[in-house]
Amino acid sequence: MTETLPLARWWREPLWAKGVLAAILAGSALLMSWNLARGGDFAFYEAAARSMSESWRALFFGAFDPAGTVTLDKLAGFAVPQAIAIHLLGMSTSAVALPQVIEGLVTVMACAVVGLRWGGTGAGLVAALAAASTPIFVSMFGHPMEDGLLTMALAVALVWWQRAMLTARWWPLLMAAVFVGVGFQAKMMSAWFVLPALFVGTVIAAPSLRRGLARASALVGASVAASIVWITAIALTPASMRPFIDGSTDDDVFAMVFGYNGLDRFAPGSVPGSVGAPSGGGVAEGLTTLGRAFGSHAGAAAGAGSSPTKLLEMPLVTQIGWLYPAALVGLALALWRYWPRRGRPRDRAQWALGVVAGLWLATSAAVLSATRVPHTAYVAALGVPLVLLTAMAWSEGCRLLRSPRRGGRLVLPALLVVHGVWWSVLVREGQLPAVLAAGAGVVLVAGVVLGVMGAWPRRPRPAFARALPAALALALLCAPVAASLQVLDANRDGSGGDAYVGIPTRSDRPDESFAISAPALWGGTPAISSAVAQLVATARADGGGTDGAPLLVSDTWAISAQIIDATGASVLTDGGYSGHVPVFTASALRTMEQSGRVHLFAVSSGAGKDDPVREVATGPGCHEVQEWRLDGHGEGGEVNKVSQVALYSCESA
Repeated sequence: MTETLPLARWWREPLWAKGVLAAILAGSALLMSWNLARGGDFAFYEAAARSMSESWRALFFGAFDPAGTVTLDKLAGFAVPQAIAIHLLGMSTSAVALPQVIEGLVTVMACAVVGLRWGGTGAGLVAALAAASTPIFVSMFGHPMEDGLLTMALAVALVWWQRAMLTARWWPLLMAAVFVGVGFQAKMMSAWFVLPALFVGTVIAAPSLRRGLARASALVGASVAASIVWITAIALTPASMRPFIDGSTDDDVFAMVFGYNGLDRFAPGSVPGSVGAPSGGGVAEGLTTLGRAFGSHAGAAAGAGSSPTKLLEMPLVTQIGWLYPAALVGLALALWRYWPRRGRPRDRAQWALGVVAGLWLATSAAVLSATRVPHTAYVAALGVPLVLLTAMAWSEGCRLLRSPRRGGRLVLPALLVVHGVWWSVLVREGQLPAVLAAGAGVVLVAGVVLGVMGAWPRRPRPAFARALPAALALALLCAPVAASLQVLDANRDGSGGDAYVGIPTRSDRPDESFAISAPALWGGTPAISSAVAQLVATARADGGGTDGAPLLVSDTWAISAQIIDATGASVLTDGGYSGHVPVFTASALRTMEQSGRVHLFAVSSGAGKDDPVREVATGPGCHEVQEWRLDGHGEGGEVNKVSQVALYSCESA
């Protein structure tokens, strides 16, 4: 089948448009990379990326340690680009984060392509600028975290889906399914937030219900197949030939993906074999827990995750909510404009895209409102549809400037006024620096004035009419641009553990002045505490890590992650991320010790009596070498709460 509709392509656009798009991409890259060498990832995942860079086995299975004895507690697709970057460029903070910058630029470009094919050149540029200035995007894509690959994959999936609707071809539909699968490897079931929207959009874009259902079913089926192909391969691999699956108590990758990282978030215990599942209560107990979560209203980053209105509250709203009014107006205008009254294929495809954007936004918002959001980067799930609907609000608002009715011509200026009121709340709550807030205020007021001037006469002067859309676009996006510029200050750039632009409203973090930091585009070394560094030196002096053997066995990733991250040494780790995963038994560790494979054991202060590492380390033939008190700056965080660690050396009989 040949293409039924011509496709707009950026390389066919005027030179000025390509120049503006290039400038947006360059500015986006600069913001995301400004603090690249300062960022770093959460040590648990950064260590896994380094492990995956050193071993094909670790890379394929997504292992935490170079020896490939235990996986991450989630699918490790997001860490594959990081591992490749480390392998090619060497281990550094910026090398780990660089793939996310590339993913961010691809996301901006994908939004530009969808906007171009939806509303024309201007809409494509507005979509690109909106994506490049969405605060959570700017911080998230500048740090190594799984949400970056997820966001990019779904944005690219939407590009292929739109092409399939415009051309009536099957292969772009299958490409969309492949990228939904890529998103699943990055963050599992979060990638499926878009599927209900794509299903409905595919049905209504088709010329007949029967054909629409066939294409939509094929899209969903192919997406699910692409999503589970990797975990199916892992599940089919004999347990003796692969790492133990973290997040599960019975070495089950499906329990880890769909239980520990999926349904258990709603109803703990609904999937047997997942870590943390209660022994009784099941779904009913989980729903009770969910109900209790709904009753909690906290304003800090850690507490807002349990509030059902969290997307309208601090700290999440200042990361994603600047364009809420524009997105709602854009959705209404897009559905009204492209309602397929005349039955034309383009009207159906364009209207379907509006439906997809609206449903994708609604689905993501509903899930995030109903579940706990432990990290601000989760709200990036709203980003792409918000960006596209904002572009449509601008595009349709500019079209209405030519309307014979003054009410239509005032739609965009009125939207700017609404935004001004909404932004005044966000500026105050988000502690936006005065210089940035003032600059955004000037641009907004100028946009409102110019918009009213352009709307009042039916036919403004040609030069003014040509410049007005660009001025209105800047006014529409000035506040998120100002908010995103905060990443130029290293103290307002967030981290790999919690992407955030600005200063979270937490009682333990007072207000700070805004100052542009010197750029740190390349370099940076993984952090290791002095106590753990001494532990490594002592272990090596005692013969650990010789002849390719592991350096030691640890009972907590809080110790192992620092060692692997900073040195690349092989450290065997029991307990997984939660500390409750039975990676090793005491008998298996004794066998390893008696065979001479390993003779050093690091036992944390929080180890229980039934801890297999402690049982072996304190048994016959072993003695304590030295004990270290940790400095308390996050070794183990909230999970392990490690305050000290002791090194034991064992001698085989």
